[in-house]
Amino acid sequence: MTVRIFFLIFFLILTSLAGANLLLGFLINQNETVRTQSQRRLAEITLLSQDLVISSQWATRFARGYVATKDPKRMAYYTDLDMILDGKIARPKNYGIEYWDFVVAGFIPEPDLKKEGKGPLEDQFLKLDITVEEFNQLKKARELYAKVSNTEKIAMHAVNGEFDDGTGAFARRGKPDMAMAQRLIYSDDYNRENGELSKAVFEFDKMVRRRYTARLDEEEARGAQLVGFNTGLAAALFSVVVASALFLRQKFAIRGRKLMAAVEAISKGDLDTRIDVAGHDEIGGLGQALGAMAHNLKCAFAALEEKVKTSEQAAIELNNERIRSEKLLHNILPATIAQRLQGGEGIIAEVFPEVTVFFSDIVGFTEISSKLGPHETVSLLNTLYEEFDELVEHYGIEKIKTIGDSYMVVGGVPNRNPLHCQHVAEFALAAMTFVQQFSSTYPIPIRMRMGIHTGTVAAGVLGRKKFSYDLWGDVVNVASRYESSSIPDKIHVSEAVKVRLADDFIFVDAGTVDLKGKGTVPSFYLVDRKTETPGSIDFGKR
Repeated sequence: MTVRIFFLIFFLILTSLAGANLLLGFLINQNETVRTQSQRRLAEITLLSQDLVISSQWATRFARGYVATKDPKRMAYYTDLDMILDGKIARPKNYGIEYWDFVVAGFIPEPDLKKEGKGPLEDQFLKLDITVEEFNQLKKARELYAKVSNTEKIAMHAVNGEFDDGTGAFARRGKPDMAMAQRLIYSDDYNRENGELSKAVFEFDKMVRRRYTARLDEEEARGAQLVGFNTGLAAALFSVVVASALFLRQKFAIRGRKLMAAVEAISKGDLDTRIDVAGHDEIGGLGQALGAMAHNLKCAFAALEEKVKTSEQAAIELNNERIRSEKLLHNILPATIAQRLQGGEGIIAEVFPEVTVFFSDIVGFTEISSKLGPHETVSLLNTLYEEFDELVEHYGIEKIKTIGDSYMVVGGVPNRNPLHCQHVAEFALAAMTFVQQFSSTYPIPIRMRMGIHTGTVAAGVLGRKKFSYDLWGDVVNVASRYESSSIPDKIHVSEAVKVRLADDFIFVDAGTVDLKGKGTVPSFYLVDRKTETPGSIDFGKR
């Protein structure tokens, strides 16, 4: 059974039982209301039936009292009692067996003769729903009361000397007859008539009680039956709830806990968890779906791990390629310039007010290369320039380019450095020393000219597909001409270089040199770096 069907049946049964319980409650309440009304009517009929007995008893007392005393109050009380019974005046409030005792004793006032709510006794009984048989018995009692009352009236009027004129009126006057009055109200016939009246009222009351007792018993039995139904319904409702709770526990709660345990295990990464939840309901379907999900996750994680491994390998290769690209770019361009290009900067061009430019070339390179051939020539240049590259890096200057046997470096570009001239001078001395040492072991003598000049240059990146970082300006041209006008194995520098380095380096005057576009200018040879202990300088070795 699925959860949906279970709850549909459960709520259908629960709603039916609750509706039946509500209906039973209404019927029980209605039955109790009818029973209460029946009890109230029985009490009212009994009270009215007692009025005949009470009225008869008090009428006897008032009549006998009047015959004995001729007290007018007795006659007045008798008249009021008779008018109340006949419905000529309203029945007083709390009109019970003790009423006339309280009036005679003076505890309460006499009836006020008001007519609101008046009505004959028969009419009051008819309002209380009596049967025809009961009404006939009531009429019989009422007739007996009228007969007894007539005897009492004859006796009381006889005391006054008033007798029946044959029309029912006491208009005939005569001598008061006390003996007649006493004989009438103390006779056996009078007592028998009173007894018959009481018996008639008793029979009426008995008939009413029998009918109402049967009705009340029937209503009580119906109420008990309804209460029994209600109790059974409550027991059924309780049984449905308990059975549903047990069913839910067995069908859903226990299996749900197993399912939650499996979910927790899967959430912790155990994708091999066995989901022991079967069935054709939602829980069983959820268990199957969860098992399929765990299997799919396991496959997905395996595929993901494979992709991660592939991605990691690709990332490593990409990083290696990036490193190679950056290295290649840094070989072509200065590091800071390469970073600026990688950062997205488009055109890179700057003016450097003061830098130092170095040029060198191999003396007689064309002849040397023809003797060595292309392979050996390249090998020679590689040997020289690899060392030069190491020295460039060591002294913190920048290689600009090589053109054949020409090698160009600059100090103070692209990173501005106040010691650019010193660094280029130290590089030149170290490079010249290496060339001389290399030449002493090489089959063919290798000699090199070098030139240095200091001044202002412009620098920037040229090209879009093949980048190059280059310098231009008068300083570049002058440095090149100092190199070309130098003698072999010498470092030919301008006066500007000599002025900046005079305190730390040793120079030899090279006389003047005629530079194209500049005329005759002084020039010097850079010899060595000064030391604390001056020594002799062998210029010839340079």
